[in-house]
Amino acid sequence: MIRIRLTPQPIETIPSFVAVSAFAVEEVPLGGLPGRLDALLDGEASRMIQEGRLSGRWNVQAMIASRGRVASSYVLFAGLGTLQGLTLSALSLRVEKILGRLLRTSARSISLGVIGKGARGAGFPAVAAETVQGAMRALAGHPSDLDLTMCEPDPACYPELVGVAERAAFRRAEERGLSLEVEV
Repeated sequence: MIRIRLTPQPIETIPSFVAVSAFAVEEVPLGGLPGRLDALLDGEASRMIQEGRLSGRWNVQAMIASRGRVASSYVLFAGLGTLQGLTLSALSLRVEKILGRLLRTSARSISLGVIGKGARGAGFPAVAAETVQGAMRALAGHPSDLDLTMCEPDPACYPELVGVAERAAFRRAEERGLSLEVEV
């Protein structure tokens, strides 16, 4: 069973095995969600960037133990590549690959914000739809029971996330059980 929960709560308050945060090369120094999580982790991701061990390049990732500083056990900082190359279709594939790698590490409980809000020329609904589609493809290909919590604390954007997630969930083929829960 795949359980997807949508919440207007900030990602740092959601209990999960790993919280996923992604950023592009141009988004260094970290701002937005990655910057907020980095600050809560006492700047560990920023130190890794300064040391050259983390960057926004595609396929560059670092998983940092939260040690109780956020509700998840770990925070994954994942590079998305350059904003120039971050089209909607590339975003969807990158979300799928990032989550697919996590699932190979036995992560079964993942929290995720809408990734790639800086995608070239795209508004929030399109970016949210591609994030949801990529996540659902990654989860559908895995045999275990999985929990994904998608977070969007912006009250103007949360209803749009709910709408795109509902459309994506109800358009799926019925090959595997899916539960979609929406916090109001």
